[in-house]
Amino acid sequence: MARVDALLIGAGMRGRFVYGRYALDHPERMRIVALAEPDPERRQATAAEHGLAPDRIFASHEELLAAAPPASVAIVATGDTAHTGPALLAIERGYDLLLEKPIAPTAAECVRIVEAAERGERLLQIGHVLRYTPFYRRVRALLHEGRLGEVVNLDLKEHVATWHMTHSYVRGKFRRRADAAPLILAKACHDLDLLCWFAGRPAERVASYGGLHHYRESQAPEGAPARCSDGCPVQESCPHDAVRFYAGPDDVIAALWPWSDVSADPSKVARMRALETGRYGRCVYHCDNDVVDHQVTLLEFEGGVTATFTVHGHATDERRTLRVTGTRGELRGVLQTGEIELTRHGHLGVERLQVESPEAGHHGGDAGLLGHFTEIAGSGRREGLLASGRASLDSHLIGFAAEEARLRARSIDLPAFRADVEAALRGS
Repeated sequence: MARVDALLIGAGMRGRFVYGRYALDHPERMRIVALAEPDPERRQATAAEHGLAPDRIFASHEELLAAAPPASVAIVATGDTAHTGPALLAIERGYDLLLEKPIAPTAAECVRIVEAAERGERLLQIGHVLRYTPFYRRVRALLHEGRLGEVVNLDLKEHVATWHMTHSYVRGKFRRRADAAPLILAKACHDLDLLCWFAGRPAERVASYGGLHHYRESQAPEGAPARCSDGCPVQESCPHDAVRFYAGPDDVIAALWPWSDVSADPSKVARMRALETGRYGRCVYHCDNDVVDHQVTLLEFEGGVTATFTVHGHATDERRTLRVTGTRGELRGVLQTGEIELTRHGHLGVERLQVESPEAGHHGGDAGLLGHFTEIAGSGRREGLLASGRASLDSHLIGFAAEEARLRARSIDLPAFRADVEAALRGS
C-alpha cells in the first residue's frame, strides 16, 4: 500500500491528538500535508508538529480546499454542527473522506453527504471506532458463528460517568441541541451503529423515552451560586464541584483531556482564572443545557428481532455493557473489562472469554480504524470499509427518529421516516 497524504480540517481533540498523532506515529502510512483550523493557537501548534510550510496552513476549510493541495484524503474533524460544508466541498474537490461522527446534525444533511460521496465515487469513512475494537469485533464474530443460534434480542447500555456528562453535555459544547446533535447521536451513535452491525438487518420501528431529569435549575441546592468558585455552601459535598475536579490535578494531568478544554495553559492559576470566567466553572444546576441526561430506545428489526438501548449520565464509572440473547444461548459482556460470558441453553456452566485491548484510544478502536482506512485508501480500493457512509447512515437515521419519537411520545416507522427525509431533501 502507498502512504496516504491527507488534509486535516479541524485541529481540536480528535483532529490533532488522534488523527494527527497517528500520522506522526505512523509516517509510513499517513502524512498530514495541509491544515485548516480557525483557532490560531491550535493552528500554529499543529502545523509545527507536522512541519507544514506557511502556504499549507489555512484558517478555514474554504481556503484550504480552494488551494487544493496534492493529497488523496481529507479528514474532517470539525465540531459536530460544522461537518456538512467541509465534507461536501472536499468530496466535490475529489478527495476521499474520513469524517468524524456524527455525520451531520440533521438527518437530511447525513443523507446529502452520503449520496454526494457515492455519486463522486469517493471513500467515506465515518469515525465509528467501536467497530474496530478487538472487543466488539470478537462479539460480532461470535454472533456470526452462530454460537447463540438465531439472535432474538439485543440489549446495549452506555453508562456515562457523571464527570463526563457534566463536562461535555451540561457545561460543555454538546449541551444544547441548537449547537450539537441530540445526545443519542452526539454521545451514543457508536452504540446505535453496533446494534445495526450486530442485528445485520434493517430496523423497522423505534420508540424512545427520556428527558433532562437532574441537571437543571429545580434540582439546585439551596443557596448554590452561578459558579462553583463563588462560595457555594455545599461545595465540599457536591459531586460536581468544578474547582475540585478541574483545579485539583497537577499540571501534567491538566494538560490532558478533559482538563485541556478548560485552559490551553495547564497551570493551576490559569485553570482557576478560566473557571471564574468560562463555561466549565458554572454550577451544573445553573447552566443553559437542554439535552437529555437519560434516554431509553426500543427497536424492532426486520424479522422480529428486538433491541433496547439505554444511555444515561449518572454513572460513577464509564461502562458499556451488552447482553445478546439467542435461541441457543446468551452472551454478556463489558467493554471496559474485556470480559465476555457465554452460556448455552440446557447446559450448566459459563464459558468466559477475555479480550485484551488498550484502554486508551477507544480501547484500540482509534488505531484499528486508522490502520484499516489507510490500508484501503492507500491501496486504491473503493470498498471494504467497516463503517462506510452508507453503513453508518442507517444508525444515524435511527438516532434522529428516536429523538423524534421521544419528543412526540410515539413510535416511528423507520422506512416511512427515511422516505420523508429523502423527499424533503429532494424538494430542497
